[in-house]
Amino acid sequence: MKKTFRITVAASLISAMLGVHGMTAFASAEAGAVAATAMPEAVYALSDQLQVELKSVLNERTSAGNRIGTVLRITNTGSAVKRLADYELLVRTQDGAEYSLQPSAANAKAVQPKTSAELSFLTSIDRTDGVDIIEVLLKEVDYYVYPKKETLLISIPIVSRPWNGSEGAVAVDPSVSQAWGASFSFPSLRSPISYKPVGIRKEMTDKGTVYVVQLLASNTADHREPVPDFAIDGRSGSKVFAGSRVEQEPIALEAQEETYIHYAIPTDTDTVLTGLNVLTTETFVGSAGSAPVSYKVGRLHIDLSAASGGSGSYPTYSFGDKIELDAKNQLIHPDLKLSLVGLPINDNAEEGTKTVTATFLLTNNGDSPIPIPVFQTGLVSSDGYRYDGSRQSAGGTPLLPQESVTINYSFALPATETGQGLVLEIEDAVTTAPYKTTIAAIRTEAVPYERQDSFTVYPFKLSVKSNSTNFIFNPQTLEYSYVGNYNITIERDPGVRVDQSFPVLLFELHDGSDRLVASSTAPLTGMGRLVSGINKIRFTGTTQSFDYPLTLNIYEVFKTDSGESKRLLTQMEQ
Repeated sequence: MKKTFRITVAASLISAMLGVHGMTAFASAEAGAVAATAMPEAVYALSDQLQVELKSVLNERTSAGNRIGTVLRITNTGSAVKRLADYELLVRTQDGAEYSLQPSAANAKAVQPKTSAELSFLTSIDRTDGVDIIEVLLKEVDYYVYPKKETLLISIPIVSRPWNGSEGAVAVDPSVSQAWGASFSFPSLRSPISYKPVGIRKEMTDKGTVYVVQLLASNTADHREPVPDFAIDGRSGSKVFAGSRVEQEPIALEAQEETYIHYAIPTDTDTVLTGLNVLTTETFVGSAGSAPVSYKVGRLHIDLSAASGGSGSYPTYSFGDKIELDAKNQLIHPDLKLSLVGLPINDNAEEGTKTVTATFLLTNNGDSPIPIPVFQTGLVSSDGYRYDGSRQSAGGTPLLPQESVTINYSFALPATETGQGLVLEIEDAVTTAPYKTTIAAIRTEAVPYERQDSFTVYPFKLSVKSNSTNFIFNPQTLEYSYVGNYNITIERDPGVRVDQSFPVLLFELHDGSDRLVASSTAPLTGMGRLVSGINKIRFTGTTQSFDYPLTLNIYEVFKTDSGESKRLLTQMEQ
């Protein structure tokens, strides 16, 4: 029998459902996180030029029994091509039975110098009592002698439980589980790229509930590296939900480059994920010309108990300050300054809700025009409820250097919401469409309405010095119509662009019973705009009796994709 020997041995052996000897992901500890530990794979020598590693083992229960798969990596350390012999791979079970695995038709016949090749083996065993694999045997077979001669080349003990399929991953051993926020990598894929989970959010879409996981991928090598294919599944108790990568195109990172990658995990509506399974895919071809068979092998489990899921510590914000965006976001240009200049909250008595209006100021601090980014927003209340913002319909003309523009977002909140302890999120709904990722989050307070004669529709500051509403009687129709004369002072910040999509002012007249009598709109820009001084407002709407006293309500109104947003600016009695 040919002499066999081991070149390096793992110093610690990973156990439980998510791994096999030498096939788990590396994990590095972050501050405050408990990381899984894994040591280098065991390497065996086939000859003075060929080395072999056990990359992965599958032992999966199916409706027909057990499916067993094994992948070996063969490395040629020499300077010449090395032909591979006719190998037979067997597994030995705890009860002493041996089963031969079928080699993949795609297995390499030779290994080029200084390179590696993977050999895949798979079989199905019709046993209903379960199978525990304890050893992998690699034999060289000589078919040209009778009887055929078998030589044991390597015996690899299985001291860890092989991956037994996602449905069977009920219990997770701490040795292959790490806390949220700790980095991990894939030694089995020989990739220098590390991954750190940095965000997870639950979204309600037209197709159901989806968890979106965000990983920061970092290339630590000094050369360009492709991001290998791997999968992330979600776990809730004993139930597993398959995930897929949002970015469908291949991704490659330059030396020392970092980027985000995302995984979408569709779940049931009421599902709360407790963990994530990180898996890689192996492939087997039964015979030449047949379709390949793919199966997944678990590498690592990530515990979600420490994941914020959209809540946590956020910087307290002061109106007008620059909002610090994620420097790696691909939506908002780094030369654009984004700030929040208003967050009023108003009662919407007619609908039984409250309305919060967020006014953002975008300033181009660069030296060339920049397109206005279409970002989305979300509000998270102090008790954890989330509300999406409706964006103002705005033009797409690029911002000139040193020019600013305002963009409004409207939020409909329950009537019980106080507006205190809010978290305002800036979201990218373009890069990871149809899903969103958060690129900034701030803690702030909504400003409640106070009745006063002065108000702001940024960049305008307005004050109403006097108001007078007159009626006109039409003897032919026996109806009254109304005309207002309002002395308004208007100040404007000249550095902010105002176009035809800018909000308009809505003037409403209400009688003593708070019934709407008449209304009129007036723009702050363009034809018929309001000016400093006396403004005559002709109201639309008539009554058959003269209503007195009248209350004048002035609103800010702008159009959004979901309808019209209306914010009370002031109330004045006639």
